[in-house]
Amino acid sequence: MRHLKNLNINSESEAEEFVKQCEAQFSRDLDEAIEHVFDVEDVRIITLSGPTCSGKTTTATKLEERIERSGKNAVMLSIDDFFFGRDDRNDVDGEAPDYDSVKAIDLEYLQTFTADLLAGKTVHVPKFSFTEAKRVGYEEYTPDSRDIYIYEGIQAVYPEVTSLFGGKYRSVYIRLDEDVEYNGVVLDSNELRFLRRIVRDYKFRDATAEFSFHLWQTVRSNEEKNIFPYAKSDVYINSFLPYEPFIISHYAIDVLSTMPKDSQYRDEADALIEKLRVFDNPYFSDRMVPDNSVFREFIGAR
Repeated sequence: MRHLKNLNINSESEAEEFVKQCEAQFSRDLDEAIEHVFDVEDVRIITLSGPTCSGKTTTATKLEERIERSGKNAVMLSIDDFFFGRDDRNDVDGEAPDYDSVKAIDLEYLQTFTADLLAGKTVHVPKFSFTEAKRVGYEEYTPDSRDIYIYEGIQAVYPEVTSLFGGKYRSVYIRLDEDVEYNGVVLDSNELRFLRRIVRDYKFRDATAEFSFHLWQTVRSNEEKNIFPYAKSDVYINSFLPYEPFIISHYAIDVLSTMPKDSQYRDEADALIEKLRVFDNPYFSDRMVPDNSVFREFIGAR
């Protein structure tokens, strides 16, 4: 639990300084964690996983930068691209495939692909379209001896996936993993992640507040069943930023207020709004958030 009872922000300059301190600490923690990835000599594969809205995109960028500084080539590979197409699967839930199931992944192709990659053979990198629910093409790639491959995706924790990498990999797991208390009000880690998601999806994916609440139930169920039981890694990163509740409240209150009055989720939305009003400090502004912050993944660029 992160207690902020002694936090007293009474000006924009104080708010900006607090944001800078939080960002500096997270940057140090992230850099230190990433350095541990390279404790093992000759690492060829790095898996990067974490639940929704954990900050994988920013972490992937940091990994790439660290690899490039060492004179190696960072090659990003999305496990999503190894999904079966809808026509190639039998485990369709209603009309929508269950992409959180390991059965969604073409493990045979992933195994052959990875073996060829490590052997230096030319491979064909698949491209999956969620819109079309199928694999839509391939890109030829010839490995280089300096390559380090980053396999990114929630599914990177599945034993069926990691078993394909042998002893050639290191695992990185990122998650917002801290509750916060301020003036007697507590936002737990799942609420904070949900706020990240509801704002991001409203701003960038045309998702209504009601739809986000509906989908969140499925997301959380899948996490408890398919993700968290296997969330063991060599390197663990907590992406919580202590200033974020004060800024995301500006966005989230507006989004939650659009919930229809007759919605089954209206009471939950109102309860969150009441919590967020405690964090709605006027001195915080999104302009204070650095362009390269993990928090930008959810509120967007300046």
